[in-house]
Amino acid sequence: MDSRAPGRPKVVADSADKRDTILRSARELFSDRGFDRTTMRAIAKEAGVDPALIHHYFGNKNALLVAALQPEVDAKTVFSGITPETDAPGEIFVRRVLEFWETNPQQRARAIALLRVAVTHDEIAMRVRDFFLGLVQRALGDVVRSDHQDERYALVVSQTAGLAISKYILLLPDVANASIEVLARRVGPNIDNYLFSDFDR
Repeated sequence: MDSRAPGRPKVVADSADKRDTILRSARELFSDRGFDRTTMRAIAKEAGVDPALIHHYFGNKNALLVAALQPEVDAKTVFSGITPETDAPGEIFVRRVLEFWETNPQQRARAIALLRVAVTHDEIAMRVRDFFLGLVQRALGDVVRSDHQDERYALVVSQTAGLAISKYILLLPDVANASIEVLARRVGPNIDNYLFSDFDR
């Protein structure tokens, strides 16, 4: 016999719907007004919920921003096939990253928005850093050398974030106008160096 109280599944569903509504409203307002000029109260009003509910789900505005704008990346799918037997995994990694950004403009826009805010907000920078480090670890964890792994992952993130900023924010012509294949060939060897070079020298 099911001992759950009548209506419990509906409450769970409603909670999920409210959370999604808050995230959609936050994305719209952050996009329209920017991070600093968007208040939790305004997001609550747009979503039709009590401001306390936003704090319940997300804690503070910084956490809400990251939750709303964090790209939805299935690392296992995007980076499938990168194994210890893969030749030039750095080139493949860069190509997959660029292909994901180019074929998912909404997800790319989220990542760029997060990078823009992260440079001036320490807590958001920490959360964005952890997101990108986790993504790189899932993508390249099977191929990276066993020594100095944290340093290697950090350097890969620095290269990848720098590429994104140069291509989509600074719009450096030689980077912004370059094809995916050209950038993969140019930047990939740097990733391989971070993954495999001897850091003890």
